[in-house]
Amino acid sequence: MDGQPVEKEGYRFERCSDCALVYVAPMPKDEVIRAFYQDYHKSHQYKNKLDSKIRRARNRIRQANLWRRTGSFLDVGCNVGFAVEAARTLGFRAKGIDVDTDGIDAAMGQFPHCEFENIGIEALAERGETYDFLYCSEVIEHLSSVDRFLRGIAGVMHQDSLLLMTTPDMGHRSLPKSWRELVEWDSVRPPEHLLYFYRSSLRAALERNGLCVKRFQFSTKPTMKVLVTKA
Repeated sequence: MDGQPVEKEGYRFERCSDCALVYVAPMPKDEVIRAFYQDYHKSHQYKNKLDSKIRRARNRIRQANLWRRTGSFLDVGCNVGFAVEAARTLGFRAKGIDVDTDGIDAAMGQFPHCEFENIGIEALAERGETYDFLYCSEVIEHLSSVDRFLRGIAGVMHQDSLLLMTTPDMGHRSLPKSWRELVEWDSVRPPEHLLYFYRSSLRAALERNGLCVKRFQFSTKPTMKVLVTKA
């Protein structure tokens, strides 16, 4: 990129010439990724500030979903469950899913009035269940590929469903434009974050998997917040 390879922590980045998605190349092997997420450091941070996490998730859900106060809620990649609890306190029938067994165990212990399941979105979609409001915050950038994941999300949405997705915004006005400078940003941290999205690349990924951008929400911080419907 910028004419020369860009690297950080021994990982090299490439950019898609069509949609501007930046990704780690080559992707780390599955066993490397699994090892990284054993005793995941973020889970400990989240447990230590649950109240503030619940408040932030509640505010995000309110702002995104002004027209609905009841219905079914699904947090895809719920970690220790704070957004699920936030949705429950707003009146939703709230469920969270995650492939991290330890995170789900912690969520079930902390929020017994919510529903949690140790399952991936692709497997959940095979059941034919649908949800009214979906929440997927700071998940997509951790994936080595997105298409099966997004098809799974589309599979649990009906035509009136709404999805709120967040991910670091590599094109935010507060950040440098050159990747040689941008790579120093804290959110560029392989192998934790493997995919790096601009609005164009996130829109392209959503659209090719049966989803449609309703609108990008304004954000003063370099976090992309996008409301998504089923195409």
